Amino acid sequence: MEYVPRQPSILRYARARCRVIGALMLRELHTRFGRENLGYVWLFVEPAMLGVGVAIWQNLSKGDASMPGGLNKFGFFLIGYIVFFLFRTLVSRSTTGVESNSQLFYHTTVTIEAVMLARSLLDTGAVMVCLSFFLILIGLFYGEWPEDPLQMALGVLFMLGIAHGLSLLFLAATAWGSHLIERLVHPFSYLMIPFSGMFFMVWWMPGPYQEVLLWIPLIHVMEFTREGQFGAGVPYNYSVSYMLVWSFTLNFFGICAIRAAKPHLET
Repeated sequence: MEYVPRQPSILRYARARCRVIGALMLRELHTRFGRENLGYVWLFVEPAMLGVGVAIWQNLSKGDASMPGGLNKFGFFLIGYIVFFLFRTLVSRSTTGVESNSQLFYHTTVTIEAVMLARSLLDTGAVMVCLSFFLILIGLFYGEWPEDPLQMALGVLFMLGIAHGLSLLFLAATAWGSHLIERLVHPFSYLMIPFSGMFFMVWWMPGPYQEVLLWIPLIHVMEFTREGQFGAGVPYNYSVSYMLVWSFTLNFFGICAIRAAKPHLET
């Protein structure tokens, strides 16, 4: 009788991919911060410092400590910037994903998709930890605890989905215009700041502007996440299905683009 090797099950394949992604995350930590334990702290300190800086600046620039609807100003801007930081980080670092891991692609188990996912999950975990830390501080100092922490976590995951898909598209685009794309990515990530909903809520704007702003998926993420913190005391404008469609569409076309660009990216 001829021996037919048993094919690995889906569960076994999933476990293998998880081990690969976990190893890639550890390698990314070592690559960015070295092998000293204190170097890893910068992964959390960077979004924390920038978030606190933006929140303090906004508090000092305006007199009162509250905003329309009685929202806490410090928490409003801190949450907004830390969530946007995930988008800016994933997009701005997208073009270096292959270059910094090129030697790993000789291993058949390591793919461009796995490398990019590991980098995105690492930054998302750092943002989650940083956001959780400041939510505890806001609760202790201001007495305002999140109304729905799970909704806030889902908001970060929506931002992950949108930013990761966009980073795949930017990386694939470098196969045909690397220098041009690298020059455009950083300005794009900063130009999205005023259109991200970090500094405002949709209901503050006149009616015609609200309809235009709601075409931007990042604004839906911001509104959804802030509702998890502040509750239903003010109007929120978001669509969960809209965020899901954007996340799925960007990642689908991003994966297709990466597969089309692989012969150029891995050379």
